[in-house]
Parts: sequence; C-alpha cells; structure tokens
Amino acid sequence: MNPKTTIAGLAAAVCAPTALAQPATLDVDESQSSIFLEIELDTPLGAQTEDDTAALDGTITIELDDYDNPTAITIVDYSFTSGALSYVFDYSFLGTVTASATGLSLGSPAGATPATGTVDGSGVFTVDNVESAVTGIVDIGGTGTIGGIVGSSTIDLSTLEQQPISVSGMIDVTSGTITASVDFPISNSGTDPDTGVVVTLTGSATVVATGPVPEEECPADVNGDGLVTPTDFSAWVGAFNTGAPECDQNGDGMCTPTDFSAWVGNYNAGC
Repeated sequence: MNPKTTIAGLAAAVCAPTALAQPATLDVDESQSSIFLEIELDTPLGAQTEDDTAALDGTITIELDDYDNPTAITIVDYSFTSGALSYVFDYSFLGTVTASATGLSLGSPAGATPATGTVDGSGVFTVDNVESAVTGIVDIGGTGTIGGIVGSSTIDLSTLEQQPISVSGMIDVTSGTITASVDFPISNSGTDPDTGVVVTLTGSATVVATGPVPEEECPADVNGDGLVTPTDFSAWVGAFNTGAPECDQNGDGMCTPTDFSAWVGNYNAGC
C-alpha cells in the first residue's frame, strides 16, 4: 500500500480544533510559604501537644485549561522542603520530652497521577485525591521519669501510611504571571513499637508560588503561521515528502506514516 495514498485518504478524519493548555512550573516564594506542624505525644503519663513553624521552598507544576480564564486546574507535580522543627513537652516534675523534625519534605510520590479540580470565577479551587508523600525524621528523647518511658525513638515519616489529600487555594493570572496560593494538609500517625508512644502529626503546608504563563506548543501548525487550519495538512504532506523535521509529530525522531495520525491528534487538540 502506498503510504502517501493512505495519508491522503485519512485526511477526512481531521476535525475542528480545540484549545490545549501546557503545564507551568511555579517557584515557591519562601518568604510567603511555610509549614505548620503540630505534634501530639501520647504516653502512659498523658498526652501533650506542641507546634512549630518553618519556611518552605520548592516547586509546584500545574496546568490550567485556559490561562486567560481558567475553569479547571490540574496539579501535575509538587515538591516542598522545610527547615527543621523543634518541640519541648514539659511533664513538670516527671521531666521533659524533646522532639525534632528534620529533612522534612512534602511532594508527589513517584508515578503519581495528576489530579484535576474546578476553578470558580474568582479563582478559588479545590482538588481532591492529590497523591502525597511526607518524608523526614522525627527524633524523640527525654529526661526524668517521662524520659525513661519514652526512651530514645526515631520515626521515619516515609514509612507511615500515606493517603491522598484534598488541597485548596486560589489561582491568579495577571500580565503573563501565574500566582498560586495553595494549602496542603498534613496528617500522619505512628507508634513506637518498643515504648508504645503514639506520635500524631497534624498541620499544613501553605504555599505561595509564581511563574510565567507557558508558551503554547503547537506542532500541528506545520506552516508556522500561528494558526491551525487545513492548510497545515498540505504543509505536513510537504514535510513528509521531504523528510523535514516538521513531519515528526509523535516525537520519535523519525518521519513515518504514523506521524500523520499524530498530526491529526495534534490538529484536533489545537493550539
């Protein structure tokens, strides 16, 4: 079968284009972003709760369905790191317990599925089922009677059960700059197998991140006129006949008839 004949016959499959957005990676503003983490220590001598805060750094990658007037947001990836946190639990004459949280990070686990939520007219959004992984080490020690009960414990947060979370926030796009304000809840619990002490973590990471609106990719615009029209089909055929780079629509580094199907998909996606 002549591949060019096949390509010509398939041209009728081309449909009207629709809009296609691109992911945007935003940098966390450390001066406006922080983690608040509360630790509850439940021991045989009672439970106590203390909290601490630290600055956050990192990135978040999002995708808006429309960067001019978004109605949907997808959280593609995120990775935040925190400064050290420290806690002192005072059990009066029974002694004290100290805890430190180091190497804290919150982010998308490997292979996480992007999650999408709606954006209202004022830019407020909620995204459910966001996969989350909290890592870091909590070291616990004590003095006096309570110190003898608690002993010296280490909890590796990465070994705790990780559940999907719901995140909420606000998105703003002004003058080509995206600003995302997002709240990521934190909730984990672990038990020291030797002492039975239960450590419960509750808090949130509050993130403000900014970045430029991404440049739109448009492989279907083969003739480079900034539009996606049927004339791009003729341009693609020309690229196919000459083996020009614009022929490679599926990104495999080759110019083959399969690139026609890829071009149709890119055409239907639009720019």
